[in-house]
Amino acid sequence: MKKQYDFIVIGAGSGGVRFARLMAGTGKKVCILENSRVGGTCVIRGCVPKKLYVYASNFNDQVIDAKTYGWSIGKSNHSWKTLVQKKNKEISRLNKIYIKNLKKAGVEIIQDHGSFITSKSIQLKKNKKIIFGKKIIIASGSKPNYPNIPGSKIGISSDQFFELKKLPKNISIVGSGYIALEFAFLLKNLNYDVNLIIRKKTVLNEFDSDIGKRVLQYALKKGIKVFKETSLKEIKKSGTKINIVTNKKTIKTNLLIYAIGRSPNVDSLNLENTKIKLDKKRAIKVNNYSRSNDQSIYAIGDVTNRKNLTPVAIREAMILFDHIRGKQPHLTLDYNKVASAIFTQPEVGSIGYGENDLIKLKKKHKILTTEFGPLKYSFMKNKKSKVFIKVMYDPRSEKVLGLIYIGESAAEIIQSLAIAFQKGLYLNDLRQTVPVHPTSSEELVTIF
Repeated sequence: MKKQYDFIVIGAGSGGVRFARLMAGTGKKVCILENSRVGGTCVIRGCVPKKLYVYASNFNDQVIDAKTYGWSIGKSNHSWKTLVQKKNKEISRLNKIYIKNLKKAGVEIIQDHGSFITSKSIQLKKNKKIIFGKKIIIASGSKPNYPNIPGSKIGISSDQFFELKKLPKNISIVGSGYIALEFAFLLKNLNYDVNLIIRKKTVLNEFDSDIGKRVLQYALKKGIKVFKETSLKEIKKSGTKINIVTNKKTIKTNLLIYAIGRSPNVDSLNLENTKIKLDKKRAIKVNNYSRSNDQSIYAIGDVTNRKNLTPVAIREAMILFDHIRGKQPHLTLDYNKVASAIFTQPEVGSIGYGENDLIKLKKKHKILTTEFGPLKYSFMKNKKSKVFIKVMYDPRSEKVLGLIYIGESAAEIIQSLAIAFQKGLYLNDLRQTVPVHPTSSEELVTIF
């Protein structure tokens, strides 16, 4: 018997789950396909376990800092085994919640891989059945990249890092993006020897240049060994040692982690059986309402490579839900108003345009900056990171075009600023705000 659904969702990450739950709640017949654990990259092998590891790593400095405030603390040791066990327990808890919420909404969960036969039919891999959908939502996410060199499989991906039950003393990370930098800082804070291998002179090149410049300085100050303008040629294994052959020298390590970007997860979907078009990075092309070139197929999240953040995928799902139902048919997402954070030490928060973006777009702008040592570090001889704030604004209207905050709790601070940014933030709004004192973030309103 032909199994027909109103909606088939491919991928049970945050975006796919949100759409499936919302649509099933209206009485539509919805199924969701997932060939791994429900929850997707963020919950299972991404931002959630990463943030738990970051929390663990930050305690090291807090113990050291406490001594300058009069605390007598003995020698402390960290148990990676304990951290992994607790992380796994939390991820399992979240996974169960996702499954429970889907079932409660009336979504049928199919633990299988699906690929297109036609624009409205999907072949299941395990049980060989074919299912049909009036509309299909692709939310298959992204997958980590590997370098195309001999011996590349000796290294592991950023996804596989979260499966490690033990770590060697010396770890090398390849990459200059936010995943590579976050891994480097958290591992160094847990007292591992860390090498960071980057192809250029700078890091975080997709962000404002002041971010990369300062984060790299802090990485070096932290004791992370950075190999600049270094490209991989071959990876060799000798016992427990890994030899990373580069254009400059051979780097010896015990564990090699690739964090060299991610690609849309489309290779096994058989999209050639549809009218879907891909861009040069193999992301699914969609319009402002997440519809592909195939009228019955939509795509949300990382697979579209618009702004690859979990909250963005969720928001895209909500907008798509309203669009399909005709509730808010013309509502779109302004990606420039989406805040982001990098969980290095210190943290980085940003929203809007970076200076390099404004120059590239030839937008007239002026810049306000301030950099200072926070009160918290007053007792410390070797003051740690400084707080850096950068505000870019239109010289005529004084509308804020972009904002950067580097410092402790930057992620929490930028989240609050994102609310103001959504409505339109002007310099006069900052001028008229009475600051909370003493805080580091008060410099946002006294920057003039």
